[in-house]
Amino acid sequence: MDQNQEIQNDTLLEAKFEDRMRGREDDSEPKAPPTADEKQRLGDEHIRKGLVQEAISEYSKAVRMEESNPSRHTRLGDAYAYAEMSVRALTEYKKAVKISPRKAEPYYSLGELYRRHGKLNAAVAEYRKAVLYNAMNPFYRYKLGDALCQIGLLDEAIDHLEIAVQITATDGFYHFWLADLYAAAGRTDDAIREMQQATMFSPSDAYYHLRLGMLYLRADHAHDAVTALKLAASLQPRGPVYHAVLGDAYARQGNRVQAMASYRRAGALDPYDATNLDLIRRLTCEREDSE
Repeated sequence: MDQNQEIQNDTLLEAKFEDRMRGREDDSEPKAPPTADEKQRLGDEHIRKGLVQEAISEYSKAVRMEESNPSRHTRLGDAYAYAEMSVRALTEYKKAVKISPRKAEPYYSLGELYRRHGKLNAAVAEYRKAVLYNAMNPFYRYKLGDALCQIGLLDEAIDHLEIAVQITATDGFYHFWLADLYAAAGRTDDAIREMQQATMFSPSDAYYHLRLGMLYLRADHAHDAVTALKLAASLQPRGPVYHAVLGDAYARQGNRVQAMASYRRAGALDPYDATNLDLIRRLTCEREDSE
């Protein structure tokens, strides 16, 4: 080999080394084929962007690469469900269950599919299995409890939400739903306690404060109701219902001036709701009768 050829070879090697150091591999070098995990991640990205058919394509490739992986089938089933392709979704979920009958995730997805189609009893059966195989998942407990409540099994629903609260004691979401079930069962004091917890752990959630104020009204605690509802209205100043319910609390407290102001505020925000005008007229008549 002559000296010129050696110089050219050395220069080529140096260039290839520099490309590697900068992350620029030679295009002629073979690249590793994508893995099932990579295909699934790509499918997840498509789902986040609302590109469901593209997601189905990537998830299908992941399934073909790992036919015996139940999570691949479940994820593909979820994409089919999102695309309103229920029969295909059901097929994938059942494949996942057959591969791994003690895995909670496909049972949860089955429950969601059945519930979407109004089959509440079938949904409850699947949610029960999800909770059985993942007892420490508070969201599965919530979904089961919510479905149980809808078919009239309120006491059992409360049991599951109480466990969810124990699992995730600092999440206002679960305290809120437990309070909601207590209220439905007529356990107002318990409902107030849990809703107080919900507002403590989610202090910027106006709806939680609204519901707490409504519970106070139910329990005839007008002063506490005003405090909770003023905070709710300050967090949601453009919400007419917040001002209307605050008006109810002021009226219950006997503060007609503030009640009238709140009803007027609600009416200004939603001039098509005649309820607020009726409340203003009623307060006006009551004031005239008392004079």
